[in-house]
Amino acid sequence: MLQKARAALPLSKIRERALEGAFFSVALIAMAGWVYFITLLLVRLFLWFFG
Repeated sequence: MLQKARAALPLSKIRERALEGAFFSVALIAMAGWVYFITLLLVRLFLWFFG
């Protein structure tokens, strides 16, 4: 029974790190989307202002 608990411990650590990695990647994609959106708005504003 103790061996099963020890075997489950690395799996839970891997699962926890995978969850953190998935959350981090979703947050990075969201931030990149916002940066793209704001940059697009600034470029359009710049072109409208000087156009």
